[in-house]
Amino acid sequence: MTPKQTERVQQAVTALTGTNGILTGIGVCPGGRVVVALAPGQERLAHLLWARYPNDVSLIVGLTSYDGSPGRSPTCGVVQASDPIPTGLNITLDLQSPSIQSGSNFNGNVVISESGPGSFQMDTGQPVQAVVVVPGTRRVVGVYSGGIGGTGYVKDVSPGQSETINVIGGTARCDGGIGSALPPGHYQVIVQVAPETTPHTPAYLTPPVALRVT
Repeated sequence: MTPKQTERVQQAVTALTGTNGILTGIGVCPGGRVVVALAPGQERLAHLLWARYPNDVSLIVGLTSYDGSPGRSPTCGVVQASDPIPTGLNITLDLQSPSIQSGSNFNGNVVISESGPGSFQMDTGQPVQAVVVVPGTRRVVGVYSGGIGGTGYVKDVSPGQSETINVIGGTARCDGGIGSALPPGHYQVIVQVAPETTPHTPAYLTPPVALRVT
């Protein structure tokens, strides 16, 4: 494709998807197709774009490729087990809602409180990402698939104090099944609280919180 052709396709896709968060990314491979990323659950729109521009776009819905029909989602794997949480440190997850529509994102907060004898000091960054897991396990089946404009976020919590960290999560499917959005059902959400540096140690997991996907 020529630069003029790719520009025309990008403009058409942007106009069609609007500004309501359905279009999560768009870019150009040099000399190749326009790569279009859509929010989970947008297979109908993906099919429309595929039908209009079959040779001009490469489509990703959530984390799943689309080429005329819903593709098979990737597999996210398992979150590592939590390191032992020090005595007096309490880390919990508070979701804004216990229920969410499939394909949507969700928000919440990790609440960190310290009752001693030590203190909590960590650069976690923010927001931190929540993951959706099979109840009673650490097997990840849903994640946030959009862009994040995060920042550094150093927490220094002394005994008797508490702090919160913003959380974002999503229902982009990653259990190896067909389609881009996590199927309706009952799941759990966990957050790994760890430093931004590598290796991510120590790494603490919040107790799981129930989430119903409709």
